[in-house]
Amino acid sequence: MRNLIVTLFVLLFAGFLAAQAPDLTALDIVERSVPDGPVALVDGTAIDGSDFVREYRRHLHNVMNMVQDPDLNDQFRVRAGLTILGDMIRSEILLKEAQRRNITVSDADVQAEYKKKMDFFSKRLEQEINAVPTEEQVLQKAGQTREEALASIRNQLLVEKISDTIAGEKGSSVTTEDARTYYEKNPNLFQKPGGLHLNQMLAIPKPNPAKAEKAAWQKAEEQMTRARARVLAGEQFAAVARDMSEAPDASKGGDMGMIPAAGLPPFFVERASKMKPGDISDVFRSEYGVHVIQLVATEASEVVSFEDAQEKIKQVLEKVKMEEAVLQFCEPVVNDGNRTKIFIQLERSLAVLDEKKDS
Repeated sequence: MRNLIVTLFVLLFAGFLAAQAPDLTALDIVERSVPDGPVALVDGTAIDGSDFVREYRRHLHNVMNMVQDPDLNDQFRVRAGLTILGDMIRSEILLKEAQRRNITVSDADVQAEYKKKMDFFSKRLEQEINAVPTEEQVLQKAGQTREEALASIRNQLLVEKISDTIAGEKGSSVTTEDARTYYEKNPNLFQKPGGLHLNQMLAIPKPNPAKAEKAAWQKAEEQMTRARARVLAGEQFAAVARDMSEAPDASKGGDMGMIPAAGLPPFFVERASKMKPGDISDVFRSEYGVHVIQLVATEASEVVSFEDAQEKIKQVLEKVKMEEAVLQFCEPVVNDGNRTKIFIQLERSLAVLDEKKDS
């Protein structure tokens, strides 16, 4: 439960990341497992394989962009597939329960949510194409027609409504004392981490760090050694970075700006913690290449007061209680082989992969 709460805090405070879809043209281990027909039946209703693949790809794209890694291993992919399948099965159970209870959402609510989502994704696409996109362009990017998007939003709102109803029946309210207890037991979650303002230079061994041989790493180290020597000899770090760095921010002179320490790679934080503003680091390696950093300035950490945090805490704890209530409600249907039939063998694939890893 604690891991779930921490995850929800991260999502609540972090917001959304822009999603540039990596290339998934080669079928991965999960997509190869998808049958021609449905991936599951819930009380006789099919969960279509194409719908599963679409949701799985969307999830994988988001994860790839968050971790900046297009090569997620098979175990991660299978676990992601199991997560998506479980979410889709539970959604179908909840939609049926909403129908049984005659719970509905109005067309006005659906249209309002559609407009909100359209505005959000329009702004993201505008940054990508440097022009104000049309509604058709946004829908094309999402891989949906307007009717499909509206139907999806209606189902989402129905699931949220029945989930709130189930949670209310189970009693999911959170008191101020509940929030204070959580705040006092988890002080580390309520610290705004100190910031570090760094400049960086990076040399990438060819063809890439994962495949580079020893000679390529040595060449990258020599490149950064020369760059560091130029700075120590009196040249401006920014000028040398523009000339020699291969980092994305090279055109800005390697200026990374002020970033919370928690948002930086640990190898940056470890070295910067031993430096004073103005210091230049030694040349060092990471899984991304060969680096040189300069510490520009630091920012002290700050504790978030309970008064400022309590509403967020209540939201998160209520979300946790709601999810637990929904899981308990869905569990009998999920575990009943006569009511839920699964036709994609992801658990078996994961068991085989785990066995290979341990052998």
